[in-house]
Amino acid sequence: STPEPEIAELLNSIAQDSALVEKAHGQIMQIVNNLMLKSRMDQSADAKPVNLNSLLKQEFDFLNADPQFKHKTEKELQLDERLPELPLVYSDIAQVVENLINNALDAMWQSENRRLGVRTRQDSSHVYIDISDTGSGIPPDKLEAIFDPFFTTKPPKGEENEGEPTGTGLGLHTCLELLKPFRGEIRVESEVGKGSTFTVVLPKQVHKG
Repeated sequence: STPEPEIAELLNSIAQDSALVEKAHGQIMQIVNNLMLKSRMDQSADAKPVNLNSLLKQEFDFLNADPQFKHKTEKELQLDERLPELPLVYSDIAQVVENLINNALDAMWQSENRRLGVRTRQDSSHVYIDISDTGSGIPPDKLEAIFDPFFTTKPPKGEENEGEPTGTGLGLHTCLELLKPFRGEIRVESEVGKGSTFTVVLPKQVHKG
């Protein structure tokens, strides 16, 4: 017998699987967006003055419980002590900082010299949090996509090498969504083989809309 019917059946099943995957992806995105919207609506009224320097110090204290972080990662914390407090939702900005620091640590999982730099600074209109690593860096052709939902350079759980970090591709997208109510953004500079710097940019005056 000729193989055409089997090939046709296989192609049909692949097409159906692709459609199912696409449909599931769309449904997941809808759920994520709805949760984010609800979170923003619930929490935008809960914004209170946040001391970003204190938040970062607490994050470092928390991370020091991890021996890999405490003993095998060189750390540099440079804080502008005159940084103003900003009206933010503490849990949201803490999650953004935690995600970005964890990403920086993940990027250095194979690096001989693990150096994490965290710095706060300001100008007349904005406050900045720089989070730098000496990791593998991000290829230029992937930089634009890193904030897309489900885009990740990390393997999914179960497909990683020993000690390799895994990811879902939702971390950076979530960070952006959490910053939106406060007109915040994230900028990134990266060089393959040298590392990356992610900068959280927060306006001193927030006009919600």
